[in-house]
Amino acid sequence: MGIIIVTDSTADLPRGVAEELKIAVVPLKVHFGEEAFLDWIDLDADAFFQKLQTSKVIPRTSQPSPADFESLYQQVASIDDSIISLHLSSHLSGTYQSAVIAKSVLEQYDIEVIDTKTASMGLGIVVIEAARAAAAGCGKTEIINLIHKLLKKVKIFFAVDTLEYLQRNGRIGKAAAMVGGLLNVKPILTLEDGIVVPKGKVRGKAKAKEYLIDLIGEEFGENVKGKIMILHGNELESALELKEKIEKRYHCSEIFLSSIGAVIGTHTGPGVLGVGVLPE
Repeated sequence: MGIIIVTDSTADLPRGVAEELKIAVVPLKVHFGEEAFLDWIDLDADAFFQKLQTSKVIPRTSQPSPADFESLYQQVASIDDSIISLHLSSHLSGTYQSAVIAKSVLEQYDIEVIDTKTASMGLGIVVIEAARAAAAGCGKTEIINLIHKLLKKVKIFFAVDTLEYLQRNGRIGKAAAMVGGLLNVKPILTLEDGIVVPKGKVRGKAKAKEYLIDLIGEEFGENVKGKIMILHGNELESALELKEKIEKRYHCSEIFLSSIGAVIGTHTGPGVLGVGVLPE
């Protein structure tokens, strides 16, 4: 008997982590017109943002089908194993519902599907901790309890260049998008109960970086300890600068640097910077 951790490609796991921790990943799709690409398989972050900036076609995304989940579950697990399947917010995608449908079809399998109500490395860090617990020999109930405990604590904040992409894809209102486009304003967003909501706004990218750094202290205290995730959409230099400043100011036990993939990038657009925190 084993415990298999499954997630989807919007977890934006750092390169090599899924293989190292034996995490099974169901890809979402990005569509440029009639062309369809599997997130992180057919398009990595660099290729996606290059295509986004040069394509005249507005991309869209689609969730995995229940059949995609059925196929993966059967591929990675036997009926003697337990599957814990963690996915991005059901308010942002139908991915969770596809997994639930697949579970109902595979009645002979032991499958727990969890709506994490977060996305990107907010999801990814919880997946990593669940996989580490499974590798350490923890039982199914223990791991599920750990997941729910971590989901109550993890937070993610991100600064976008524009709200145009979120508005275009129906993830934020048109009025908010118009405000975000004024006078070089950089909106700072977060996820609350699985929904994208505004956290603040600043003028200019430099102030956005400082705001993200300050937010960690404001939300968790200057003496916060735990794991910090730094995310970027085609902004590696800014992300490395952010990482250096965070490491100097806060006592994090572990820090991850990850690109935002094609699916999340379709909704945020290029130039996004984000931080996630999982306090101890």
